[in-house]
Amino acid sequence: MGIKMNEIKSESYITKIIEETGLNRKEIQDLVKEKKQELKGLISDEGALFIIAKELGVDVKTENKELMGDLDINISDITREMKNITLVGRIKDIFRVYEFDKKEGKKGYVGSFLLNDNTGDIRVVLWDDDVAIFQDNNFVKGEIVKVINAYPKEGRDGNLEVHIGRLGKVVISPEDVDYKKYPKIKDEPIPIEEVNPNLLSVSIEGKIMTKFPIKEFTKQSGENGRICNIIVRDSSNKIRVNFWNDSVDEIKKYEVGDVISIKNLKPRESNYRPNTIELNANNYTQVEKLNKKLHFKTEMVETIRALQEEEDLISFKGVITSIDNLKQITTNSGEEISLLNFIVSDDTDAIRVTAWRDLAEDLAKKLSTGDAYEFKNVIVKYNSFSGRKEITYSGDSSVAGADIQFSQLKSMESLNKGRDESFSRDFTKIEDINSPGFYEIKGFIAKPITNVNIYEACSKCYKKIDNCICDEQTDTEFRMILNLTIDDESGTIRATFIGESAEKLLNMKTDLVKKIKETPDYEKLLEKISTELAGKDIYVKGKAKFSDYTGSYEIMARDIKNIDISKDLEDKLKKIAT
Repeated sequence: MGIKMNEIKSESYITKIIEETGLNRKEIQDLVKEKKQELKGLISDEGALFIIAKELGVDVKTENKELMGDLDINISDITREMKNITLVGRIKDIFRVYEFDKKEGKKGYVGSFLLNDNTGDIRVVLWDDDVAIFQDNNFVKGEIVKVINAYPKEGRDGNLEVHIGRLGKVVISPEDVDYKKYPKIKDEPIPIEEVNPNLLSVSIEGKIMTKFPIKEFTKQSGENGRICNIIVRDSSNKIRVNFWNDSVDEIKKYEVGDVISIKNLKPRESNYRPNTIELNANNYTQVEKLNKKLHFKTEMVETIRALQEEEDLISFKGVITSIDNLKQITTNSGEEISLLNFIVSDDTDAIRVTAWRDLAEDLAKKLSTGDAYEFKNVIVKYNSFSGRKEITYSGDSSVAGADIQFSQLKSMESLNKGRDESFSRDFTKIEDINSPGFYEIKGFIAKPITNVNIYEACSKCYKKIDNCICDEQTDTEFRMILNLTIDDESGTIRATFIGESAEKLLNMKTDLVKKIKETPDYEKLLEKISTELAGKDIYVKGKAKFSDYTGSYEIMARDIKNIDISKDLEDKLKKIAT
């Protein structure tokens, strides 16, 4: 049998490496084995020798120019340990070129693009003179390029990306590539329901349903940061999009109701909303307002009881059995806004509906107790405070009179059934609390929660460890403290919740809050809590004492109870009748 050509080439590489480095044959064979393991067996012996020679500074290009073709690998096979790799794919996205100052005082440049083959996407980063390719008229989305002599590196977002080395380059429209292997890229947004964490970069289109105020925070490094969250909906679903730091400027000029296109977003699973995907903007994210309208088709849910099994956008019918007073509450940003709660019932169940801002003011004028209505495009979501699904009336919602009748209307059952005995219902007006003692008050939560304090306490006396005076050492536990402002229209009072009462109020365990507080998602948790609690009617039972700091009486909560406003109204009518 004759000697194969690849064996001749391999032997010539080994000979040249021995001559120029002094390594022996056994050492070279060991290096070949390691290199093939590093590249997951995707390369031949001669290919491994070619790479080893290059890493050792031995020039073997003249030995076999065709061998470069063996070094092409799939994007999905790239690992952090690889070196001098060659990739082929289509340009999926092109990002901006940034200018920066180098340490030596010179100007530096960095740009990147997203490369796609039939196995995945990866960001390709170019520096300084190499960014000139971005000015080439042929360097466009969808074009096939060959990336030569690149090396993998972990990017700022934690994902693997490839950088062009000193001797590397990007070849536009390479001739030695089978174009059929690389399908054309459709530059289209994907439905929100198809977003998943395995996608490196996604683009979506949808309507801004909610836009939260821009918040500033301090990073662990001590630097200041910014965040702005929006909720975007398309015909398939909705999703939260987070804009951080410099990317906040991309969303500033857009408002609720705008239909927008957002390109280059990174999906990830929410840190404190299990099984929920969020999208994160970055320096490459692009936002554009679209001149189109979106219409959402929603299912008509037949009974109010069935709403407890629903999620997201729906339509339903019912009779308004009670309407709360229009309230003014303060948001986290300090904005004074209107809030309206009312109860809608049928013969199966009842449900609370909440409207905000101008929508609340409009509905307060339009709705009447005892009338039947059809509510379209309202949002069903779980409220951890009440333990039930509730309805939010949004900008895309509508209401119209309905021709329906029920023989008997259900009232919403108390969420704390079985605990009524802990409240005497002998309530004191807040303005009348002017001495120490135990009081029961009822009112609504008027201001957002801006912080949740957690301290390490003695498990016996519940005092902070530094203040513990127990005779013997005991175990410790973490306890929550939070403060609310309660308004009963006669006045306001600060209510403090500690330990179990705080956990009951938030419907969250201290350990979970503590974990989230140590992450960047803490601000979002406060936002979620404030949204759920703002304007809620509650009973509070506790001990009042005078605060020298605020110059007024405050109440230390011992127990709380969510108010069923329809039942509360019924009790009032009975009292009047007697």
